[in-house]
Amino acid sequence: MTAIDVPSEESGVGPPRWVAASLDVKEGRDPLGFQTTTIDRLMPRLLPGILENSDRARYFSFHAFLLDLYRAQRRPANSGALSDYIRAREWEYGLAVMVCPHECGSSPVGAIKLRSVVRRQDPPYPRGESVETAFGGFGLYYRSPMAVMGVVARAGTMLGDAPIAIDLLRDNDRARHLAQTFREAIADTAYFNTWMHRSDPLPLDVLVEYANVACLCQLNQHEDERAAVYDAMFESDLDSDAAEREESEEAEGLPGGLDYLADGDVTPLAVPVVQRRRSVAHYLTLVDTTPAIVESASTFRDALWSPRVRSDEHAIVAGQWAGLIAKDIWQEALCSIWSEFCRTGLAATWGHDGEGLSWDETQALARSLVTGPPTLDPDATTRGLIDSISSGLVSIGNVVVGDIDATSLEMLRTSTVAADTAASGLVVLLELHRRAHQREDAGWLQATAMRSVWQPSVADAFLAITQHLDCDPTVGDTLWWLVHSFVLSVHERIAYSKLPEHTFRFRWEDGRVRFYDNGIGRFRLAATRSETLATLTWDLGFWKRGESASLTPLGTAFINEVFP
Repeated sequence: MTAIDVPSEESGVGPPRWVAASLDVKEGRDPLGFQTTTIDRLMPRLLPGILENSDRARYFSFHAFLLDLYRAQRRPANSGALSDYIRAREWEYGLAVMVCPHECGSSPVGAIKLRSVVRRQDPPYPRGESVETAFGGFGLYYRSPMAVMGVVARAGTMLGDAPIAIDLLRDNDRARHLAQTFREAIADTAYFNTWMHRSDPLPLDVLVEYANVACLCQLNQHEDERAAVYDAMFESDLDSDAAEREESEEAEGLPGGLDYLADGDVTPLAVPVVQRRRSVAHYLTLVDTTPAIVESASTFRDALWSPRVRSDEHAIVAGQWAGLIAKDIWQEALCSIWSEFCRTGLAATWGHDGEGLSWDETQALARSLVTGPPTLDPDATTRGLIDSISSGLVSIGNVVVGDIDATSLEMLRTSTVAADTAASGLVVLLELHRRAHQREDAGWLQATAMRSVWQPSVADAFLAITQHLDCDPTVGDTLWWLVHSFVLSVHERIAYSKLPEHTFRFRWEDGRVRFYDNGIGRFRLAATRSETLATLTWDLGFWKRGESASLTPLGTAFINEVFP
C-alpha cells in the first residue's frame, strides 16, 4: 500500500478551497426575542400601515404616480421590468431632492449612494438605481403601507377572475387622485416632459426645476396633493380595499386587542384606518402639550406614559402606547441583566480554560450580580429592596428610583442603560412592576397582553413577578429567577432555531454552560415611530416649526375630528 502524504501546516498548503465552515458565526440582532414583540405584534396594531421608514408623505403620491404612469405607457406586465422602472425613477427623484433649491436637507430613498454622487462629481449626473432590493424604496418602505391603505393592489391580488401579474394602482377615487396630483405638480417641468424619457446624464438645472415643485419638503405648497395623501392615509373605500385587506395581517379576524373598534359603525375592514387616525391624533395631542417630542425620541417615550386624554376613545389609544413603553422599559432592564450575565459568564469560562460552568456555578454567578451600581445585598429579601426603593433609598447614579414625582420611567430606562448592570436592571424591573402592575385601563391591557414567540407579554411577566414575590425570595434568588426564566432558556431556543447560523452567547454543552465571545453587549430597542410620526405629520401640515413645534389649524381640526 502506498502511503499518502498529508500536507503539513509548514508546507503552506491549506485545505481544499471547497471546504467551508459548517456554522456561520453571527451576532444576531434579537438574542432574547424582544424586538419581535414590537415589530410584529405591537406596531402593526398601534399604527397599522406605517413602517419606520415610510416616513415622508410625498412618497405615497410619487409612487402612485409611477404605478399609474407605468400602466398608462403600456409597459411590460413583468415584475422585474416594473422593479427596474421604479428604482430608476427613485434615483432621479433622489438626485432632485439632494439638490433642492430650498436647502431642506431631506433624505431621499438611496441617500447614501446619491450623496456620494453629488459630492464627488460635477453635473450632469449619471442615471442609476436607488437601492438594490426589488422595487427599491417602494418595495422596502411604501408598498405594504399603500396596500394596507387600499390604494395599491399587489401582484397576485384577484381583480376579476384572475390574479394580476404586477402591482397596480387600485381603481378608486383615492388612488387616482393621489397619482393625478403629483403629476399635476410636475406637469410643466422639463424632467417630466423630456428627461424622464431619456437615458443620458441629468443636467443640474433640470433637477433643480424638478425639485422646486416636487421635493419632499414642498408638499405643503400643493394643497390638493396634500389632501390626496391625507385621504390615502385616513379614509377608506371598503369595497375596493377588501381583497387586499383580507391578505393583510390587520384583517386576520380583528387585530389582536383592538376588537373594541368593531363597536357601532366601525367594521373589521375599517379597523386599520380608525386605529391609524386615533394614533396620529394622540401624537398630535402630545405635540400640543410637549412640543419637544418632535425632536427627541426620549421625550416622546416620556410623554406617552401618562398623558392628558380628551375622551374614552383617546384613553384607550393612550393606554395602548403606554403599554408599548412599559414593554420597552421591561426590555431595557432585562437587557442590563443579560449584559452583565454574559460578560461575567464569559470571564468565568475563560477562568475554566473554556470548559464552561456547571449548573450550580451558573446559578451562583447569577446570584452574585449585585455589585452594581447600585450595590445590593444578595441575602436581603426582595420585598425589603422594594421597600427601600419606594422610600427613596435606592439610586442609580443620581437618579432616585422610587421618587415618582421627580423620576419618570424614561429616566429609569436611561439610567439602567447607562449603568448596564444586573443590579440596575433588577431595581428598574421592580419599580416598573410597582408603578404599573395594577393598572387595568382597556388600552393598557390590550397592549401589555401582546407577546412574542419567545417572550411572555408584559402582563404575564408582571403576574410572574407577583407570584415570585409571594415566595419571599432574596435579591440573589430573584436575580437567578430572572436569568433562568427570561434569559437562559429563551436565548438557547432562539439560537438553536437559527442554525446553521451560530448566534449563541452561551449554550448548554456536555453538562456545562459555555459562554461565547459573540457580541455580549446590549441589544437595541425596536423603533417606536417617533421620527416617522414627526415627519409625516409635519408633511401633512399638522404642525409647524418655530421656537418650538406648534399645532396648525389643520392639526387642531384633526384632533377635534378624531376625538370630539
